[in-house]
Order: sequence, then structure tokens, then C-alpha cells
Amino acid sequence: MQVMAKPLAPVLDAASIDVREEFGWKHTRAAGIELWTKGYGRVADPKRLARDLGALGVIGSGRRLSQFLLGLDGHFAIVARGRDWALAAVDRVRSIPLAFAESRDGAIIDDQAECLRGRLGLDDIDDDAALALAMAGYTIDTATLYRGIEQLGPGEFVLFRNGEAARRERYYTYRPWRADKPSHDAGKAGKALAETTLAIIDKMMKGIGDRQLVVPLSAGRDSRLIVSAARHLGYDNVLTFAYGRKGNHEAAASRAIAERLGYPWRFVATDTAFMRRHYASEDWRLYNRFADTLQSVPFVQDLPQIQALKREGYISGDAVLCNGNSGDFISGAHIVPPMDEVPGSGTKRDRIERIAKALYTKHFSLWSALRSDANEERIRALLRASIARAGARPEAPENDYGIYEYAEFQDRQCKFVITGQRIYEYLGHEWRLPLWDNAYLDFFEAVPLEGKRGQALYARMLEEENWGGVWHDVPVNRKTIRPAWIRPLRFLAKAAHAPLGRDSWHRFERRYFQYWMESGCHSSISPYLQVARSRDGARHGISWLTRAYLGRHGLGFDGAVAGNA
Repeated sequence: MQVMAKPLAPVLDAASIDVREEFGWKHTRAAGIELWTKGYGRVADPKRLARDLGALGVIGSGRRLSQFLLGLDGHFAIVARGRDWALAAVDRVRSIPLAFAESRDGAIIDDQAECLRGRLGLDDIDDDAALALAMAGYTIDTATLYRGIEQLGPGEFVLFRNGEAARRERYYTYRPWRADKPSHDAGKAGKALAETTLAIIDKMMKGIGDRQLVVPLSAGRDSRLIVSAARHLGYDNVLTFAYGRKGNHEAAASRAIAERLGYPWRFVATDTAFMRRHYASEDWRLYNRFADTLQSVPFVQDLPQIQALKREGYISGDAVLCNGNSGDFISGAHIVPPMDEVPGSGTKRDRIERIAKALYTKHFSLWSALRSDANEERIRALLRASIARAGARPEAPENDYGIYEYAEFQDRQCKFVITGQRIYEYLGHEWRLPLWDNAYLDFFEAVPLEGKRGQALYARMLEEENWGGVWHDVPVNRKTIRPAWIRPLRFLAKAAHAPLGRDSWHRFERRYFQYWMESGCHSSISPYLQVARSRDGARHGISWLTRAYLGRHGLGFDGAVAGNA
């Protein structure tokens, strides 16, 4: 448990609460406590939760509260208010965001950060946060885009009591760098992982009862795990769908998997024109306002596709959505060179620098024009400070990869990727995140590098168990070039670039062809001519989504106030 280094200002009143009773929030009063809850698991019984909070004795000590929150299963956010105190808390992965701020009238807790900012009229941009957003699509550590707005991070709570400084603490930290990992036996670990996985999926399916489980099914491992484990356990009420350009590899594999498992499957053709209409729609504007945490670009995955399936009547009104977030990350797929090797030598400071450089190289690359020496030093300094605040000290060199994983966990995963759940809430649906279950966090936190490198343990377990018979002959993530008309043009251009080298070709491809090849068509938020004429070196569609996001906040693509760059 760690107390936040920067104390918040004392408040006159505990806090005012501005949590809207929509998008899944429930409001109740019990045991002298006013309570707002959202999520599943223990929080699904708010009256019991209120009694349990009351039994802590005006929230009691920070340690008692931390232990209580650590014992809650499921994914959740909680806002509670007693006679002279108020509490806001989120689960271990911050699956449901909560913002708060200080004002002259006291503290305010809000479930929508952008609404809170507007209410307070805050417009002071945090330059470091804006730069990180511009380069990666998310901020670093506790920073938000505007000074004065706070967001709870994964495994955090904030407690307000009359006349006292607000208390913000971490009750949980994901620690894959821990040095006390048990000895690793690949065979035993595989069986343990299989048992843990099936228990999680069984718990999820029993929890949703007779409602539909709807899974966006790709060619990868994670969503395939969910549907194949559900079939292995004998569950029938599972629906699947895929989307993207016609003929894409994801859709072909998805359909083959669904057919073998005997689950219904639908395909939503998604091309540039389809996404252009979506990005011009009122739904897109409203979703962005709802999902804007001021810490990341709202994650884009399947909002218009689900809307189309709902119009067709394929997805029922009480269906539960479940994607594969984020089995690839937690099982080790994001451990990139040089973090996939044990450092041969170096001081602890050198090793932290190595980690910060690897994070910068991998994730802060949305625009090549922003990758200057000065920006790199600013970002790496922020990363070092974030790692230090977590208490992530490089002890055994073989666990340095875990510090790298932690930094991605708290920033990219828990700010950007996980906000995809806001799509389902916006459309009026519950969701589940079985691969972010507490049991999975506990399991993979203790897996050493040899079991995570290349997803060794995870991939081997899935192939050996072969649930539903879909793991041996349906390719994982095989790529094809779509649409078909672009293939000859791309072939000729690639041949012409052969004398100039691979890097020159990739720059050309990203600039002129990627717009038409992206499966999700996210670059279409901008006109093609703007993309083709840009010399700023966009990496992919998220670069253009980030540019549009910053533009809505009056900032340029580099995070600077528009006109002041």
C-alpha cells in the first residue's frame, strides 16, 4: 500500500457527488450510507456492500479499507458517502474510471471527467500530459490533460473526510517484477493455467445466467480462448461476430472457429466509407464526450458494428459483451526486445534507463516528427518517475521485464485499451473482462520470463488443451492484403522502392496505402488527401484518431495549444 506522494488540499466538506444514474450506475441508500456502484461481482449487491462499508467504522484505517477493497471480486467502481466522509474506489485494472477535483466549494467526484472539467471551467493544459498523449495516445502515471482534474489509477481509492486532506492510496499494484516468484515447472504451470482459465470462464457464464454472451471473435488467441472454453464447459448461449474489410483474414478465421464450435456468427463489412459516416455521426460525438477520461484517446473497436447488429436483431437488449482484453498483454506478447532478454550487466540506474528507453521506443511513436531528443528525454523522465512511485526497484535482473510490463499495464492497458468497455455501456449493455480477472492477475504476476517470452506458457497451454478443437488447424493471426484492388499497385510501388531500402518502403506504404488497407479503417477520421500529404510520419490510424482528439481540446497534433506551436 502506497500513499500518493503529492497530498491533495484540505477540503471543507467531504465531497459532492456527480455520478449519473445511467450507463450502468446504480444508486442506493443503506446502513446510513449513500452508495453509487457500477460493475459486477460483489458490487452487484449494493445493500450488502453498504453494510460492509459501514462495518469498517467511518471507513476505518487505510489498511482496513485497502484489505476490504482487495477482497472484492469482479470489476467495479464505487462511490460512497457517509455523514462526514466520501469515498471513491476502482478495481485493480481501473476498468471503470472515476474523476475528482477540488473546488472552492469542496471536492467533487464525477464519473465523466470531461463533464467535471466543463463544470469547473478548467482549461490549464498539462504540457507533459499533452505531449505524452500526442506521442502515445495516453498520459503517464496520474497525469490528466488538464491540471486540476484527477483520475483514480488501477487499484486506487481516494477518501475525503471533513476538515482533512484527501487521502489517495494504492491498495493494489500489479508487480510482475516481484523477486519471490515460485519455481517454474512448465508442465505443472500449464495445467494450473488451464484450470484457472476454465474456472474464470465458468464463473463468468454462471454469472450472466440465461443472457446472451456476445463475443467479437478475431483470428487471435484471446477471443478464441473465451468461446472455445465456453464450448468446452458446455455453454450454448454464445453469439459471435467479426468485422473489417471483406475477405480479411480475421473474418475467415473467425467464421471457421464459430462454425466448428456451433456458435452463431455474423460479419459486418467495414470499409472506409462506413467508418467515415460513423466519424461524422452524432453518436461518435456523444460517445467521445462520455468516454473521455482526459488520460487517453477513447478506444475504438466495434461501436458502429454492434449498432448494426442490434438493428438487425442479432444482439438482444440484455446481452453481455465480452472481448479478449487483454490476454495477449498479460501472457507476455508485449515483452519486446531488449526486454525479452536478461541484462548482462549494469547498475540499477542503467537498468531503469534501459526499461524507460524500451517503453519510449515501443509506445511513443504515433508521429515520427515528434521523436526528437528533447521529447525523448521528457518522456523518459516521466516514465522513470512513474516507475519510482510504484516502488518498482530492479532487484533480480531476470525480472526487469516485469517493470516494463507494469509501466504498460498502468498506462496503455488501463487507460487506453480498457476504455473499449465504454462502447458497450454507451450502447446499454453489460460487459465482462475474464482475462483481467483477479485470478489471472495473480497467476501471471508470478510467471517468470521463460514462461512469458513469446507467450510460451499461454500458447502451449491452449494448443495442448485444444478446447473445442479449434487450436491446431485454424491459423492464428495470418495476414492477407485487402482490399484486392490495392495488391498490384502495392506490388509495383514496393518493387520501385527496392533500391531505397526497407525503411523507405515502409514510410511510403504508411503514407499512401495504409489508409485503404487498415482492417478497422480508423485513418478515415481524416480525409485521404490530408493523410497522403502529411509529412509528420503517422504510424497508423490511432495517430489520426489522436490528432482529432487533441484538436477537440484545442491542441495541435504535437500537444501544443493550436496556433502556439
